[in-house]
Amino acid sequence: MPSVRETLRSLFDATNNVVAIVADAMVPEALDFGKELGILSYIYFPCSTMLLSLCLHSSNLDEQVSCEYRDHPNLIEIPGCISIYGRDLPNSVQNRSSLEYKLFLQRCQRYRSAHDGILVNSFMELEEEATKAITQHAKGNGNCSYPPVYPIGPITQTGPSDPKSGCECLLWLDKQPPNSVLYVSFGSGGTLCQEQINELALGLELSRHKFLWVNLRAPNDRASATYFSDGGLVDDPLHFLPLGFIERTKGQGLVMCGWAPQVEVLGHKSIGAFLTHCGWNSVLESVVHGVPMMAWPLFAEQRTNAALVTDGLKVAVRPNVDTSGNSVVVKEEIVKLIKSLMEGLVGEEIRRRMKELQKFAECAVMKDGSSTRTICKLAHKWKSLGRP
Repeated sequence: MPSVRETLRSLFDATNNVVAIVADAMVPEALDFGKELGILSYIYFPCSTMLLSLCLHSSNLDEQVSCEYRDHPNLIEIPGCISIYGRDLPNSVQNRSSLEYKLFLQRCQRYRSAHDGILVNSFMELEEEATKAITQHAKGNGNCSYPPVYPIGPITQTGPSDPKSGCECLLWLDKQPPNSVLYVSFGSGGTLCQEQINELALGLELSRHKFLWVNLRAPNDRASATYFSDGGLVDDPLHFLPLGFIERTKGQGLVMCGWAPQVEVLGHKSIGAFLTHCGWNSVLESVVHGVPMMAWPLFAEQRTNAALVTDGLKVAVRPNVDTSGNSVVVKEEIVKLIKSLMEGLVGEEIRRRMKELQKFAECAVMKDGSSTRTICKLAHKWKSLGRP
């Protein structure tokens, strides 16, 4: 951080034309630099507006709830959002005696001090009520006031210009019927235990639906174990998949241990649904491409995102999990959800709703779209403060 301060100070002294700083949500301490230089200071929040509302409301929740959130008998209320169970709050708040929780509260307090505003990777039409709730609080006074919020999304990867990019999975998808394939990915760091891998594999097989399962990793009891490590992808999925699974599902599915170009996959005409860990980037990419979701959160804020897309936006189905102990989703539940999403009336309504959101996402970043207008207003403000 000292080097960032020195660099910013050098730029400011050399050009006298630095008018604003936008700090990543993970380093809100950078707001202090803007204060020192007397320039505008913003936070860029790459997650949902719902999560931002939770963060800004966290000190109130900390005072209102006496027990662990997961044990709270009532739904947790988040301003402008659906109410959710405490177990669906982010991992960082699940142990209130931990250092992680204390650091979370400190970071959230920093967000509230971003008086010039917070730029969020969402768009008005996706989370209108949450945006309005924060905006209403921003009109308050003193400690009750929130910063202004600026939805500027969806900001997603557009992918390489070559739609094929030589990837095996895209060539396989080319051979499948339209809207017939369930795309399965738990992101770059998600892993499942051996029992869950077995149940998911058998559920995919028994559903009789086409599937593309990518980023498959060796089992580990810690769902986030490979997120901050090399991970060590295995070479042979037969090492941990059910005996004979690959042979039995030839023609039905494709399993890959390695990376897949997710943007191109979701945009492929053969994809009918997305089984996702509900990382926010994946959620936005699914919305941008109009692909219904099966929400399967693992860690971090993914359960909060899953509640949003399932109960709030109603563009996803979610497995029922035994919260009393064993959290493994059984194959029968998986088959039921796949069929409801790919065949049933539930899936039909979700597809209709998702197509609406897809159109809203497209419009938000058009010339006169809500997010484009927001960015333009900020840019004009910054430009007006600069030296001619």
